[in-house]
Amino acid sequence: MHSLSIAFKTQKLLIEPAKAQAYLDKVALFDPTKMAGDIEDMMELVFGPKPKMVKFHNACIIPVKGVIGNGLTELEKMMGAVDVEDVEEMLEEAHRDANIEVIILDFDTPGGTVTGVPELAQRIRSCTKRTIGWAGRQCCSAGMWLMSQCDETFATPSSVIGSIGVYLPIIDVSAAYQHEGVAVDLIKSGWAKAAGYPGTKLSGDQRKLLEESVVEDHVWFISDVKSVRVYAKDEDMQGQCWSGKKAAEKMLIDGVLNTFDDLLMYIDAVTYQNYERQEPIPAITSPSEAKAEVEPYQGDKEDGVEPVSGDKKKKKKKKSDEEEEDDLEEEIEPEMPDIPDEGTPPVETDCKPKS
Repeated sequence: MHSLSIAFKTQKLLIEPAKAQAYLDKVALFDPTKMAGDIEDMMELVFGPKPKMVKFHNACIIPVKGVIGNGLTELEKMMGAVDVEDVEEMLEEAHRDANIEVIILDFDTPGGTVTGVPELAQRIRSCTKRTIGWAGRQCCSAGMWLMSQCDETFATPSSVIGSIGVYLPIIDVSAAYQHEGVAVDLIKSGWAKAAGYPGTKLSGDQRKLLEESVVEDHVWFISDVKSVRVYAKDEDMQGQCWSGKKAAEKMLIDGVLNTFDDLLMYIDAVTYQNYERQEPIPAITSPSEAKAEVEPYQGDKEDGVEPVSGDKKKKKKKKSDEEEEDDLEEEIEPEMPDIPDEGTPPVETDCKPKS
């Protein structure tokens, strides 16, 4: 977890500090070297399966779940993080698919880092297909930046929405260094270079520079939200978290719905029905896994095909030789009696006469 763990201590962030620390604490408890069995299976048990895009009927669902980052490793993705580059690829795929008319972005994220988020937000805003943002649990900070750019946004009444703000953590440990008798002699060129280096204090100019950078991103964030959510107010976008119900009242989202099914029904009944009907098809990895469908009583072990088993399906009982001969005699058509010749000869045919 080097990418996110370092980013959370050195970069401008779009995630609440407590949630960032909770994620890092969870990851720190996970040691792949002590795991038995397949590592991917075990990680799926701990962090859940990696979300994937789902297509159905004329719509698709793009998941944006977990801590948001940029250029993440596969290990980080398996540990509950989502890469903005992957979301953009899924968005591009949905945009190219002529069958897709509605793109649902399903959010469940506390936020993440700044890098890559404004660019993905712009890509969502410029999408020519209908985009709908949905948050069933939480959509904060970086996630809110992205969701706000959808044509329509909905959340459950009790979900957590907002946290529109930016911060940069600078830990001043100079007093601790001094207490331990450690002095940092920093040799550098450029007054802004190495600002915030451990064991040193920020100068006034350095602090002003970093603060201007944070404010710039916050203004950018608010501007993007208001470009789509035109009735949102600046005072409601100062880092506060709101319930979905309150966020709707403050015009940060379009409305509240109780369930994801309600969202699909809002889109249209056909979309809901097609989503409910779809069933995942397991991938066949080897010819031995491919099995033909067998009707009740069809197949026999001697034929190489297992008969269907079940409470209402019984195995076909093998007939004796005498029974098979009786069945064969019953299938033979009886011979037709000779018809007297009345001047019209019978027509010869290869077909058997009807009984």
